[in-house]
Amino acid sequence: MKRIAAVLALTGSLLLAPSLAHAATDDPAPQSPAEAAAVQAVPPGVGDGAAARAAASAPGVQRTLGEFFATKGAPPGTDTRAVAPIAVRVTEQTVAVNHLNPAFVAGQSEEVARFAFFATRADAADGQTASIWTTRSRTGGWQVSNIASGDDEQRYASQPGTVFLEPQINAWYALRDGRVVPLSTEATASVGAGGVPLADYQKLVSGRYGDKLPGSAYARNGTAGGYGPGASTGGSPPAPGGAPLGWAMGAGVLLAGGFAAWITGRLGGRALRRRTSRT
Repeated sequence: MKRIAAVLALTGSLLLAPSLAHAATDDPAPQSPAEAAAVQAVPPGVGDGAAARAAASAPGVQRTLGEFFATKGAPPGTDTRAVAPIAVRVTEQTVAVNHLNPAFVAGQSEEVARFAFFATRADAADGQTASIWTTRSRTGGWQVSNIASGDDEQRYASQPGTVFLEPQINAWYALRDGRVVPLSTEATASVGAGGVPLADYQKLVSGRYGDKLPGSAYARNGTAGGYGPGASTGGSPPAPGGAPLGWAMGAGVLLAGGFAAWITGRLGGRALRRRTSRT
């Protein structure tokens, strides 16, 4: 179980709110949700991991990390003037993180996972750890878009097989020899200790999210990711259908499962903050 806090001050970006399509300050113009999702899903190439780590290691990011650790991941905007930042070290552990592929859910692809973001581990002097998420901007560069407490990404992504996260329920899996096997407690609850054949997993996630994919009424109504006129904090897991970072980092990621989440941005000119917890 981990807590995630969105940190917008790192790049000045407005992100993680589904209606915000302009995911980077260096982008020349706002993108449509579909365009933004497509940008994020492009597989990384040679040198991208190093470029992502360089973005994660920028001095401004390290200052923000020091405050993040000192406040135990308090929401962005918290008054930190009386808090002394903790010394941090950005490690060399940068991994590519894959998420459940919406085309697989729709039965349009045999690829169960697609690239979502890079994650770089950071260590605090007091023993805390965090994962710095870096995503691709529209112009092709890499930008820090989130800080998540813990090191789930590094622990899971390095395991054998095609490792991916079903972000709506915070479940980590690996595809091995045609079977989707669980890596986390949430995944075990989803598919059982022994996992399931890939075809059975497709039926499972199609049932969960098939009516919430891009282009669905759920997405058109603005409820994808838990926001919009008909949004609800209960019911079935949300499936972001075209958030700024696609399925990779829509609100469904932050609000899923058993961790608290804070999302800060501008939605219709007002500050947005959401928090959920497992009961």
